[in-house]
Amino acid sequence: MQTNTDFNVPSFFIRHDKPLFLAMASLSVLSFLLSIYLKIEILFLLPFLAFFLGVCLLNFRFVFLLMLFVMPISVEMEIGSFGTDLPSEPIVILLSICTMLYAIRNFHLVKNAIKHPIFIFLCFLYLWSWFTVIFSTNVFLSVKYMLAKSWYLFTFFVLPIFLLDSTKRIRQFFWCLFIPSFISIIFIMIRHGMQGFTFDSITDAVHPIYRNHVNYAVFITMLLPFIFLARTWYSPKSFPYKLLNFSILFFLLAIYLSYTRGAWLAVIAMLVYFFVLKWNVTKQLLLIAGIAVIAFTVYILNDNNYLKYSPNYDTTIYHDELGDHLSSTFEMEDMSTVERFYRWIAAVHLFKDHPLLGVGPNNFVSHYKPYTVTAYETYISDNEEKSTVHNYFLLLLTEQGLPALILFICLLIVVLLTAQKLYNQVSTTQRKYIVAITLCIIAFLLNNSLSDLVEANKVGSLFYICLALLLHFSVNNISTEEDINKLT
Repeated sequence: MQTNTDFNVPSFFIRHDKPLFLAMASLSVLSFLLSIYLKIEILFLLPFLAFFLGVCLLNFRFVFLLMLFVMPISVEMEIGSFGTDLPSEPIVILLSICTMLYAIRNFHLVKNAIKHPIFIFLCFLYLWSWFTVIFSTNVFLSVKYMLAKSWYLFTFFVLPIFLLDSTKRIRQFFWCLFIPSFISIIFIMIRHGMQGFTFDSITDAVHPIYRNHVNYAVFITMLLPFIFLARTWYSPKSFPYKLLNFSILFFLLAIYLSYTRGAWLAVIAMLVYFFVLKWNVTKQLLLIAGIAVIAFTVYILNDNNYLKYSPNYDTTIYHDELGDHLSSTFEMEDMSTVERFYRWIAAVHLFKDHPLLGVGPNNFVSHYKPYTVTAYETYISDNEEKSTVHNYFLLLLTEQGLPALILFICLLIVVLLTAQKLYNQVSTTQRKYIVAITLCIIAFLLNNSLSDLVEANKVGSLFYICLALLLHFSVNNISTEEDINKLT
């Protein structure tokens, strides 16, 4: 197992290149013959798997960049009762194993990182999640969820702490995500354009690359701050600068044509939060937000006040036109909005019966129906797609209990306060990185109040990488190349 994440071929492989080549060739021929004889097509992949494992052992930095490159264009597929994202998730699993082995041998590289509050609260939340599995109403579903959570945390949070250790690496990370994302948007815009860029055709246009238009819109919205950052790396006359300038407008157009209200709000929220950082008012904002959430919760639950806003079942429908969709949102006659309230109310009632431990990770869908209120029922309340509560905070509350929600909120507070502290302390050049990372997190958090995206392949992974980057800047004080040039 390598101890240097840069490409480094051990002398053993150099001295034994011919025997290794013959062994690989023999394995390939044998697997192909067995595949034909036994009629097991998957054996064709055996030599490629062996080669890929060898690359991982030699240089998993390359594999990490490869995973980033294929992630934006990975397709969600069902294999039996298991859902996976191909080709990215198998690489994620492999990288998580590499990360565990590498971390054991190179623990000294993260000894400072594990003392940081971001790392500590994330670990506590992860351990609490495993604890709730013991009392889960369906242990199998919970264990399956936690295994996926484990390899996501190792690959997208722990591994970037090792690999994204300089601004040069951050640039590689950006381009590996940006290029395929840009291509995917072109593909989707062409498909959407062939259907007239209509509101009701966007979901079909994003398939099969993205699960739905929400995941698509949120992901490209989270990338937007990094495009602004990347533009500062190049001179105005260079091709990358011109491409990134065009990309900003192209991404904004794609966000608008995604017809995703949460993504639209996120663009505005990022602009507002830039001034929050600049004016150093994060603490005040967190205090105001906390008071507002508590006041709203008390009001809406007191004497069942939420029933005053219940819609008319017959007029709560899905609207094909954007204008009707927006106006019905404010009139509480939009199906997706009302369905959210339907599940949010059920989540609160479910929490009252399972306040401490919840019903177990990945178990909300099988438990919420008896807790629903028919006044908010819609035509899609049968929930054939088995989607969850559409609010990650409530999802934690119902599946893992009040301690999980408190830990997650503490994590977010620490993240935002760390970002503000760094913005106040670092150099002007480094601030650009802190702003991009923080605004990406803000876009994610806003949309998680309307959806459950922490475990979403493209969206949740970018969130964890941003946490790792923020932690890295905080612990190791990463110097940008511009800062180094000034010193020399």
